Amino acid sequence: MLVSNGDAIVHTAPDGRYTLAIDPQQDRYVFITVPAGYRPRERFYALLDDSPTQAGCDFPLLAAPERARTTFRLAHLSDTHVVIDGSGPVSQEMLARDLHDLVQTAAPDLAIITGDLTNMGTIEELEGYRTAMESAGIPVVSVFGGHDGNIERRSSNADTVCTRNFEATLGPTYYSFDWGGYHFVVYATEDHYFSAAGRARKERWLQADLARQPSGRASVLMLHTAPDADLLARFSRLGGALVLHGHWHSSRVFTAGDTLVASAPSFCFGGIDTRPRGCRLISFSPQGVETALHAQSRSAKSARKPNPATDAPNPQPPSRIAIGAETHSLAWTRALGSPLHRAAPVAFRDNVLVSLHSERHPGRDGVLCVDSHSGEERWQYATAAAVKHSCAVVTSSRDAAGAGGAALCAALTVSGELHLIHVATGERAWSAALPSHPHRWVCSAPAHNGEVIVAGSKAGYGAYALADGAQRWYAAPSDGDEWPLYIHPQVYRDELCIVLVQRRGILALGMADGGIVWERDLPVEYYCASPVLAGDLVVVSSASPHTGASLTGGRAGDLAVLAARTGNVVNHFANALPGYATGVAVQDGRIYTATAAGSAHCHDLSTGAELWQFQCGDDLLDMTPYRRKIRSLLAAPVPRGEHVLVPSCDGHLYVLESDTGACADRANFGAPLSASPCLTPDGFALGTYAGSLYSYQANR
Repeated sequence: MLVSNGDAIVHTAPDGRYTLAIDPQQDRYVFITVPAGYRPRERFYALLDDSPTQAGCDFPLLAAPERARTTFRLAHLSDTHVVIDGSGPVSQEMLARDLHDLVQTAAPDLAIITGDLTNMGTIEELEGYRTAMESAGIPVVSVFGGHDGNIERRSSNADTVCTRNFEATLGPTYYSFDWGGYHFVVYATEDHYFSAAGRARKERWLQADLARQPSGRASVLMLHTAPDADLLARFSRLGGALVLHGHWHSSRVFTAGDTLVASAPSFCFGGIDTRPRGCRLISFSPQGVETALHAQSRSAKSARKPNPATDAPNPQPPSRIAIGAETHSLAWTRALGSPLHRAAPVAFRDNVLVSLHSERHPGRDGVLCVDSHSGEERWQYATAAAVKHSCAVVTSSRDAAGAGGAALCAALTVSGELHLIHVATGERAWSAALPSHPHRWVCSAPAHNGEVIVAGSKAGYGAYALADGAQRWYAAPSDGDEWPLYIHPQVYRDELCIVLVQRRGILALGMADGGIVWERDLPVEYYCASPVLAGDLVVVSSASPHTGASLTGGRAGDLAVLAARTGNVVNHFANALPGYATGVAVQDGRIYTATAAGSAHCHDLSTGAELWQFQCGDDLLDMTPYRRKIRSLLAAPVPRGEHVLVPSCDGHLYVLESDTGACADRANFGAPLSASPCLTPDGFALGTYAGSLYSYQANR
C-alpha cells in the first residue's frame, strides 16, 4: 500500500509496516491510498499533533467486496454551496434531501462532489455539509473548492494556508484511492489557497502518486476548476483516462488525446449554462467509461418517478395546435438522442437543421438535417464536442470551397471548433480551431456576412473566410470564456459585428478587420439575452448587479434601443421588465421579451409602453441559474402573423394574440421547452428538453 505525508510517498512492507519522515512544520496529516476491495474502519487519514515526534499512525481496513467490482456507477456532483444562515439557496437539509433522492433514483455506488461544497468555508458550513453528506447512505468523496476557503482567505496574506477549516472537518485536500480497476485522485488546483511550500508539496505528491501506478491501470483526476493545458498534458502522459471538475456550474465534455474531460452542472440549483440542476452519472466497466447527465426532477420522491430529462419522450404530444383560424396538425415526430436545450432548430428551404449536444460520452454531437415535410434523416454530421447553439446557414454567389455558391451550414462546438458543412450532402467543407481550442466554453451561434463567418465568445471572436476557413482577424474583448453564455453576435449590413460582452458592454466590431467601431457601457451578465437587430436599430436588455453602467444605470429590467451604425442611444426604457430578459424578438414595431421571472411581455418599440404581459406556469426542471422551484422562460418568443409563440419551461407552448397577449391556445409537451420553435414554409418545428423534435403543419 501507499502511505504519504502529502509530499513523499512510501510503500508498506509485507507486514504492513512503513517508515515515513515527518516534518512538524510542514506535515499536517498522514494518509493512505485505500486499495480496491477495502474500506477504512475509521478514516483513511490521521491528523498530526504539534508534538515534535509522532509514534505512528495505523490504518485498519475492512473488506469491502463491492469496491472491487470492475463494473460500478459513480455520481459526479458539484458546487453545492451550502449555507447555514439563509443567505443562499441551499441548506444542509436541502442537500440531504437531494442526495437521498439521487440515491433512490439513480442508485450510484459512490458520489464525488467536486468543490465549492459550502459558500464561505466556515466551520459551521463545513460541518453542516458533512452532516448532509454522511446521511447519503453511500460513500461521498469531497473535493476542496475556493469557496471552501473563502473565510480564511479574507483574513490572510498572500502566502498563507487557507484550507485548515476544510482539513479539520473533511480531511486532506488531496489524496488517492482505488476502486474497481481504476485509480482515483482527489486534487486541489486553486493554488492561491496554499502557501508556496504547500503548492510545491502537492505538485510533487501528484507526480509521484501517478508515476507509481502499475501499467494498465487507468487514473481518474477529480478537481474543482478545469485543468489547464499543462496539467492535462502531464496527466495524460501518466495514464490519465478521465478528468472530472466543476466550478463553472455548467456541463462540457471534450477529449484531449486519450483523456476525457467532463464537468457537471450544479447539483442544488439551476446551472450557469441553464442546464437543470443535477449531476453526471459515470458508468465504469472493463470496456471503458460512459457518462450521461442526470437531471434532478422537481417531483423526485423516495420512489422512482419519471424524469422528463432522461426518460422516454412524451408518447402523446398534442395532435393539433390552433394559431388563429389555422389549425396545425402534428405531421411527424423524431427522437434526437440529445436534449434540445437552447439551440433552436433552423429551417432552410425544405430542411430542418438541429444542433446536437447530448453531453454524454460516447455522445451524439454535431448537426442533424431532416426533411421538413417527412422528418426523415437526410444526414448527420458528427463533431467531437457538443454544438450548444443554433447553426447558421449561409449562401454566397462566390465559389465557397468548391460549392459554387451552394448553401452551407456553420456550426460551432463548445470546445471552440468551427465547422462548415454542405447543406445538400452533409459533407464537410472545412473546419477551423479557434485559439485555445479545446479549452474554450463557447455556447454562442456563428454569424456571417456572406464572405466571412464570425465565431467565438467573449474571450475572443474570429472571422473565418467562407471560401477556405482561413482566419482573417481575431478580437479578444475579455480575458476568458468563464461563465458560459448564449449571447451570439449580430451582423449589421455586412459591415459591423455587434457583440455583447459580460461586465463590459455592447461593442460593434468592423467586419473588415475586427477593430472596435463603437462601444457603449452596458451592465450585462452571462444570463442576458442576445441583442436583436430591427432594421437600423439594436434592441438590447441589461442585467447585471455587478457593474454600474452609464447606459442604463445597472437595473436588471431595462431595455435600450441603439442606432446600429453609431451605438447612439435612441430610447431607454427603465424598469420595463420584472428582472432580466432571457430572449428578445422584434417585429412590426413591437418588442417581445421572455424573462427569467416566467413572464412574456410586449412593448412598443417607439415609446416603451407595455402593451401586455403573460405569466407562465411552474418549471418542470430547475434550469434558471442559482434558482430552484420557480417559474421561468429561457427561449425567445417567436412572432407569427397576428400571434406570438411562447415556449415555456413548464412544458407548454403558448399561442398568444400579438395585440392583447390573450392566450389563444396552449399545448402541453410534458418536458421543458427551452429553445424557440422555428417557422417552416407550412408550419413550425419545435424541440423539447426530453429530446424530441415535432413538426406541425397547417391544414390547408
